[in-house]
Amino acid sequence: MPNPDVTEESIRLRQKDPSLFVDDSFRTIDISEEKGIKAIVGKLKSDQDGVMVVQSYIFDKEKWSVEEAEKWVDEHKKRSGMEKRAGDGNIRLSIENKLARLSGTAIPYNALSVNPIPGLSGIRERILPGAFKRSLDSQNDVFMLWNHELKYVFGRTSRGTLRLKEDQNGVQFENDIPDAQWAKDLIPSIKRGDISNMSFSFKDNVEPSWTREGKEIVRNVRDATLYEISVVTYPVYESTSVYARSGELVVVDGNIILDYTPPEKIAERESERAERFNNLISEFESLKKELT
Repeated sequence: MPNPDVTEESIRLRQKDPSLFVDDSFRTIDISEEKGIKAIVGKLKSDQDGVMVVQSYIFDKEKWSVEEAEKWVDEHKKRSGMEKRAGDGNIRLSIENKLARLSGTAIPYNALSVNPIPGLSGIRERILPGAFKRSLDSQNDVFMLWNHELKYVFGRTSRGTLRLKEDQNGVQFENDIPDAQWAKDLIPSIKRGDISNMSFSFKDNVEPSWTREGKEIVRNVRDATLYEISVVTYPVYESTSVYARSGELVVVDGNIILDYTPPEKIAERESERAERFNNLISEFESLKKELT
């Protein structure tokens, strides 16, 4: 990290060289007015139609020391660990010689995710082809679980009960179902299609790339380590990408600035919509009485 620029009032920590930015694109935003954190953001010359990127963070010197400010930036630039993603799957069940086996696509490539972060309706995610190639080639032990629970293990690659391979469509799996009662109890629901979703846990190895596609911003995962895949009843999409937010803005991956709608505002809008709907129902019922 470059040496901090310290004045009597503030501590400025540069993240990127100003020469990389479009000159007239700079603006200063509040990350947290209460904590005394601001950021100078702008558009990169290499991506003038892209998202706003942090050029520098500015800390109120009365509230922060240089060491504390550097620690805050470092923590907000790091990925905070393993993430979970989920979506509709195409789990197949086959039984040969009394051996039950599951197969299907654990991770589809090039498929846009459902919005994972409440309030960020304009951000989605895509797993790019080859994103897990290095991870699978390393032959790290990968588990297949039920609902991400380690006490319910369908199989694991180190034992040969779970087999993973990558093709142009994604990461495919084949798993021998264990001779356990909990697994046997799931077979009828999987066979009927009641349970059809897959989820997976991973961690980024490199910074994702960001693209603007129409009105949406897409986070593209390029290289990641796969830890486990799970058969799930309800796909939970978790994100650890949002680290700092204040008002109408969030900092994603410690670098990208995006618009943000707080959950309370979403709830307020939904309440207003519900009230309008109920009023329409009341008006409709009144009109029915007048016409009958």
